[in-house]
Amino acid sequence: LWLARRGKIVGGYECSIHSKPWMVSINIGYHFCGGTLISDRWVVSAAHCCPEYTTVILGDHNLYDIEGSEQIMYVEAIYWNQDYDYQTLDHDIMLVKLASAAILSPSVQPAKLPTDCPTADEACVVSGWGNLLSNGGGLPSLTSPSCPTFCTVWMCRS
Repeated sequence: LWLARRGKIVGGYECSIHSKPWMVSINIGYHFCGGTLISDRWVVSAAHCCPEYTTVILGDHNLYDIEGSEQIMYVEAIYWNQDYDYQTLDHDIMLVKLASAAILSPSVQPAKLPTDCPTADEACVVSGWGNLLSNGGGLPSLTSPSCPTFCTVWMCRS
């Protein structure tokens, strides 16, 4: 695991199927970005990940296979951070309100959100449909870093 150009995480292993049931695919006819289901109606993601026409796919593991667990959700509203700057990507966060509630199942569950800021060197989870190599293409299956990722108090407060 290492940070590639522009601070992207590269590396990892394929997750066990549906072991990260909070992961969603922000889709514009193809997978565009990942996000996190935080309740049955809300997703959090990066603000740069939401073009005008978007659907959200819940319960997916392999982007190229239909597994039968997927839920395709329409978007009711998008709320970008009011200080988001598309040029610098400062404050690059948004909330997406789904048009209807997700049907919760073993493959679709909201993330368990912390009640407090993490302590320094507290382990946290990172996952997504990312790259194993810095110059590689996206992977069809959900991946997670192969070693622990640690949050810092600075990360929590920024």
